[in-house]
Amino acid sequence: MNFLKRLTASLLCVAMLTGMTACSGPDKTWAAKTNEKTLPIGVYIYYEYLAYQNASTKAEDSTKPILEQKIENTDATQWIKKKALDYTKLLFVIDDKMKELKLSLTDAEKKEIDSTATSQWSSYKDTLEGYGISKESFSMATAEFNTKSSKVFNAIYGAKGSKAVSDADLKAYFEKNYTDFSYVMIPLYNPTTYAALDEKTEKEYKQFLDDQAAALNKGSTTFDAVSTAAQKKLNLEYAPSQNVTTLLNEESGYPTDLISLVKGMKAGEAKTITLSTVSAALLVVKNDVTKKTTTQISNESTRSEVLGNMKHQEFEDEMTKLAEASKDITVNQKAIDSYQPTMFVPKETGSSSTAG
Repeated sequence: MNFLKRLTASLLCVAMLTGMTACSGPDKTWAAKTNEKTLPIGVYIYYEYLAYQNASTKAEDSTKPILEQKIENTDATQWIKKKALDYTKLLFVIDDKMKELKLSLTDAEKKEIDSTATSQWSSYKDTLEGYGISKESFSMATAEFNTKSSKVFNAIYGAKGSKAVSDADLKAYFEKNYTDFSYVMIPLYNPTTYAALDEKTEKEYKQFLDDQAAALNKGSTTFDAVSTAAQKKLNLEYAPSQNVTTLLNEESGYPTDLISLVKGMKAGEAKTITLSTVSAALLVVKNDVTKKTTTQISNESTRSEVLGNMKHQEFEDEMTKLAEASKDITVNQKAIDSYQPTMFVPKETGSSSTAG
């Protein structure tokens, strides 16, 4: 082909981008496929976005750009891209497991998937569409995957599963790993104006909680009585208290200072703490978690939650191994390489925000 013909061909590609696939280069509309299913590129982009957010919570230096750090001893960019591809491949593995276990989505589950995706999409639409993620891709990567994954998980670890977990094992896991505690919280600011309390009022509230904690430790009052007293003192329509039964770790969402305090307490002990992160003073009582065992294990919803926490890592590791070992998945490398983690860096951080 001489120069004139090459130039003509180039101009035609520009003029007819939507009609001449051969001119437009590799097809970047899909991320991965098998003989039975093709995943749109938006699924991979969503998982890359998710992996970037995850990396931001694991980065050790909050003052340094995420992509200039190592995550779990791996270059952040490579860590994010691998996670995104692993997540993408999991969709194929879960579909294969559904077939292997003779599972299928019911009409009710399909409607629930659509309803959940639609509801969540309304909150994330503006952000995700900006990255090239459609509602269809979002639904496949979230609501649909979660529903299928849950069915597979229950078919393996549930009551009649191939790796069914006994009540005895679940009980042992719950009592070893879960924490039960109650707290009364008093904000150290005006809930209407959000202005900080004056020094005298703040001191008064903290002293009130200290006195109540001392009374609890002496056995001269109860937590319910303390909760009611706090409600009256603050003139509230509700008691400013909460009971929590959870896996108390960094992923639980509670402030690290509170986690450390509770973990160091004995069952039945009461202590107070001021949390600057939420601008509040708390009275905390650690409860005997074994008193919650029967309720947690007998209730279908909470039993499922405990089982999920007990086996989710094992399940995820097994599914990831299957994904990595699969010879049936074709990855569109040129497509996924055109979407680099740099696209998720906030623009105000400077040069690092340039999309790759």
